[in-house]
Amino acid sequence: MAMNFRPSEDLAERLRTQAATEQTSVQNLLVKAAEEYLARNTKKAMIKREVELVKTNFADALRRLGEGA
Repeated sequence: MAMNFRPSEDLAERLRTQAATEQTSVQNLLVKAAEEYLARNTKKAMIKREVELVKTNFADALRRLGEGA
């Protein structure tokens, strides 16, 4: 899939500098950043869904635990 990305001049320069530091291309740097972002946020969304499931399915038990504290 072809995509266009038009960063500001400042961001473009920072990307070129970082890519040179890592001895990679700007494209590889952007792919890596996107993969890391998606991995982090996908995991956060999964955890949030699981927490909501526990809160829903065990609301009474959680309430009782809170009362005993």
